[in-house]
Amino acid sequence: MRIMIIGGGAVGSYLAGLLLQQGHHVTIIEIRETAMATLRLTAPGAQCLLGSGTDPELLEAAGVHLADTVVAVTGTDETNLVITSLARFAFDAPRVVARVNNPHNSWMFTPTMGVDFALNQADLLAHLIAETIPSPPAQRLSEPSTGGDGG
Repeated sequence: MRIMIIGGGAVGSYLAGLLLQQGHHVTIIEIRETAMATLRLTAPGAQCLLGSGTDPELLEAAGVHLADTVVAVTGTDETNLVITSLARFAFDAPRVVARVNNPHNSWMFTPTMGVDFALNQADLLAHLIAETIPSPPAQRLSEPSTGGDGG
């Protein structure tokens, strides 16, 4: 499959490496020139393009119209929402996936905004950690109250 990833930081480069190992064709768009050398090392075989994933001309030149899935994993929710909206509504991408950075913004990552699947990493991680913590023991009803006298 053809996968377009916008955001070549830690998440995007790691995802690209996984997808390349699975045999997918991967294109990465990254705005930071300093990240390009790292991307070429961590995702050899991916097409890496320098520029903004919110630029419709760059998306088109990068082949967004051929992508089976567009993945927005930049570090800002606003950017990811612009990317998902462009992918879905301007380029009719068949599948759009977005990273949610701030869990309080997750309500915006909906099909109405062009998102098929939103990953709220803070929420996922918090729930996984919470699952590792044992539940508090149930309080016994027969235990006497200590009262409020502090003594």
